[in-house]
Amino acid sequence: MNRGAVAIVDALGFKGIWGNVAKPSLAVLHTLKAIGAAAAIDVGKAALMLDRRNLSEEVAMMLKNPFVKVVQLSDTIVVAAGRRPRLRKPWRRHAQAWRDKFGLTIEEFEAAVDSYLRFVVARCVCSILKTAALCTPPLIYRGVVTVGRFAIDENFLLGPAVDEAAELMDLADGPFVWLAPSADRLKDVITDSNGPKWSEMVFAYRVPLKDGREIPTHVLNPFFSCSATEKKTVRGNILHAMDAPMVDVAVKRGNALRFFKYVTSKEKSESFLKAARQKREEAPPAEGAA
Repeated sequence: MNRGAVAIVDALGFKGIWGNVAKPSLAVLHTLKAIGAAAAIDVGKAALMLDRRNLSEEVAMMLKNPFVKVVQLSDTIVVAAGRRPRLRKPWRRHAQAWRDKFGLTIEEFEAAVDSYLRFVVARCVCSILKTAALCTPPLIYRGVVTVGRFAIDENFLLGPAVDEAAELMDLADGPFVWLAPSADRLKDVITDSNGPKWSEMVFAYRVPLKDGREIPTHVLNPFFSCSATEKKTVRGNILHAMDAPMVDVAVKRGNALRFFKYVTSKEKSESFLKAARQKREEAPPAEGAA
């Protein structure tokens, strides 16, 4: 089996989205096609992130036959990024190189490479969430990201990482795509120096579950790479899609609204700190300073 990250997401409220049974609307098909097209484009970008020529020698050495794939089955989408596991222990000089450059043991470096594959998957899923929320009609997604062993061939998926994702994907009580414990425990060590930061894609948050419990983890940012106008539209479309009189839907909407307020407060706080740092850096040195 391969080793890497797997995300499984599906649309909330998809049942009955066709509208009138006598004259069902096919508009949602255009949304599904747009999501598939956006996913295909982002997979191309993600493939460049896994191209050995764009990676350091130490990282490329660990990414044996890397790949990223998207499988779309109606409103359910699977994103997977993996590599072939090592069949033997690395050479001593390679292990020393990882220790010298990253300060990591072999096991820790393996986990760091898994976290990079998690980064690749999260980037693709964020693009899917954005596209889906901006379509007409919009779709809002819930799901989970896992890390572990898996196999994927066309539309066939199996393995521990897939089992974990299938078990957890519907537990969140709202439109959250969150990191399962297998994915959340990994530290962000290897990143794309020319691309977005991991901290821009996820927020630490206590995800509400349908059984009333909460799990402290990280949630994918639904506004990642959105302009100010797009962010407003995404937020409005997600909340409007859950504007229904049913109790369970109202609870999900309330949970989403609380998360959006949390994201806004975090962004304002980070923006304030960034401005303060920039102001200090631009300030002239005090008199008498060396």
